[in-house]
Amino acid sequence: MGGRRLKVEKILKTQQPNTHKQLNKNRKQNNKKCRRGKKEENLSFSDVMDLMKHDSYCRGRGGSIKQRTWGK
Repeated sequence: MGGRRLKVEKILKTQQPNTHKQLNKNRKQNNKKCRRGKKEENLSFSDVMDLMKHDSYCRGRGGSIKQRTWGK
């Protein structure tokens, strides 16, 4: 029962190397698509506070600003 555990990745790599390469290539392409078109905006603190002048935002644990949900 306490045998060695094999990862699916290792099994695929040994038994089906072409499939393993294709899956890795797809994973890398998906990561590139996630970042496409995201430009970072440089907002000052006062700009952020002006955008959030409503009681639907509050400080969460650890000081982070979070949006409140409808029921709370």
